[in-house]
Amino acid sequence: MNLLHVIPNLGPGGPTRCLVTFVKLSRISHPDIRHVVVTLQSADHYMPLVLELKRQGVEILRGSGRETTIARIDNADVVLLHFWSTPRFWRLLAGDLPAARYLLWVKVLGAHAPQLFNRRLLADMAQLVFTAKPPPEVATEFETARVVPGLVDNQRVGAITPRPHAGFNADYIGTTNRGKMHPRFIDMMARLDIADLKVRICGGVLDPGIAAAIGGAPMPERFECLGFVEDIASVLQTSDVFAYPLAERTYATSDKSLQEAMLAGVPPVILPHGGPVRFVIDGRNGIVARSEDEFVEAIQHLHRHPDKRRALGREARQSALAMFSAERHVATLMRTIEATMPRPKRRLLDRGDPTMPARSPSLLFLLSQDWNEAAAQDAIIDWHAGRTAALEAYAQGLDDDAFQVEGGILHWRNECPEDPLLRFWTALWLKRHDRHDEADREMAEAMRLGAPEAAAQL
Repeated sequence: MNLLHVIPNLGPGGPTRCLVTFVKLSRISHPDIRHVVVTLQSADHYMPLVLELKRQGVEILRGSGRETTIARIDNADVVLLHFWSTPRFWRLLAGDLPAARYLLWVKVLGAHAPQLFNRRLLADMAQLVFTAKPPPEVATEFETARVVPGLVDNQRVGAITPRPHAGFNADYIGTTNRGKMHPRFIDMMARLDIADLKVRICGGVLDPGIAAAIGGAPMPERFECLGFVEDIASVLQTSDVFAYPLAERTYATSDKSLQEAMLAGVPPVILPHGGPVRFVIDGRNGIVARSEDEFVEAIQHLHRHPDKRRALGREARQSALAMFSAERHVATLMRTIEATMPRPKRRLLDRGDPTMPARSPSLLFLLSQDWNEAAAQDAIIDWHAGRTAALEAYAQGLDDDAFQVEGGILHWRNECPEDPLLRFWTALWLKRHDRHDEADREMAEAMRLGAPEAAAQL
């Protein structure tokens, strides 16, 4: 079988580690599979994981051009799309690709903008797999879709034994931007009445707001920012609590960091946001706090009651072994891939007329937000004709996350700066934040690129 994987990049986070684990385990049960990986970016790759894929015999094509990608799709028996919404992924999917057996493995929850599902795209797939149960309206519409959580490599953390250490370590491991970490994480942790507290943050570069909050905390020395840590076992073996309050509108699903902490026997304390709440049972294998105050009290309670903390940790490990068995989930995914093989090849988002002009970036953004294509196209035509109110109101009604999080308007604007509507929406957002000089420059560029005169009056 020729299995083609398409993924935005091979970064250090969960999707790439999931891919590596799938390749390693599937090669044991299905040694005849030929794995080929196409990435949509030529940069932003984490070389240790790239090298591990190569050691497994995977051919990797980084940032391949359209002709190469199409040739690989034509040659594939199944195309496995490791999907989260990005401009490059949408430009690929909506770019008149050849018919193929496409299997979408969704790596986002799909509950909040900008990481939403386009239901026409989901319906076009030969098979559909989620990493956590999707929102009810999507789950009802796609009842036959499977749930296969992100795959965790048990060897990274499975052999951990707690190591004696001084103080009380409350740790956060994962992405440190507004799309993941709760914006008031530092404020919550600063409120903890624990004399020997150390808050260790492992992840990439801190969001500027998070960094500023640490600097302004009453005791900034409590916070230790370790940056990206590959040897995560060295942190988890001295961890007392996994402090993991995600943003209210997070798009996290089965979350690699949560899985690894639970497998290591570290009790998680979370808020009821995103996919992780589907795996943590309050009072049994962790604590699900209903508010920020409860989150603070939960950590203090576990500090005061070490027996309770250890009991939750033991149950976290046992439940994680049951829920996140990579071998079992790889077998499920392989059965799904094999069930795809007899299916006829299908095109994605087919417009039926290959002579039609390419879809504009702003149209693709609206499609990524589950707009009907005809309605989106009509709205953009109206906007260019000077009837700007509808698309202005749409942008003004979006939460800041829909602009700033990956897949949001600012991401699209940076990837596709030639689109006047994306520049217009960006100008509106800059004005929202009283960045008027930047907004004026952005609006001027939108006008130069063809925005209607009516747009400049806003």
